[in-house]
Amino acid sequence: MTQDQRNKVLMEQLKQSLFSKFQAWNPSSSSIIKSPHVSSFIDNRLPHVFKSFHTPTHPPYSAMIKRAVKELNEEDGSTDEAISEFIRREYEKDLPFAHSTILKVHLMKLCMNRDLVCTKNGRYVLVDCQSEVAVTMLESDNNDGEDFDDEERRRRL
Repeated sequence: MTQDQRNKVLMEQLKQSLFSKFQAWNPSSSSIIKSPHVSSFIDNRLPHVFKSFHTPTHPPYSAMIKRAVKELNEEDGSTDEAISEFIRREYEKDLPFAHSTILKVHLMKLCMNRDLVCTKNGRYVLVDCQSEVAVTMLESDNNDGEDFDDEERRRRL
């Protein structure tokens, strides 16, 4: 199935869903909703509202982030701004409107999964390829000499 055919099927499904919702809101307006005039109006307007159902071709955010940190190769780690700029340069045509928000969510998930470490100064370091650097950075962040249990360490990451 081509992209155009898929878009046509999706638009038709969306149109039928709209008809169902309108009918549920006002059951007495069934004949008006299904009239050729309303149907034609919806057919003409849906493509303007949903310009396309484009499937992005960029890799998953976790892969883009890991690549950015690795290729930026900054000594103290990379800031979220530097990571974002790298991703924008590499995948500018295909990024979603909410790129900044999505990036922050994925940075947090990578830290929770211990694929990345976020240091006190807000820089991200890959754990898998720079594990010694990440451990050293975590130890240097703990300047007061306290020993943290696993739960506290997880919150700090």
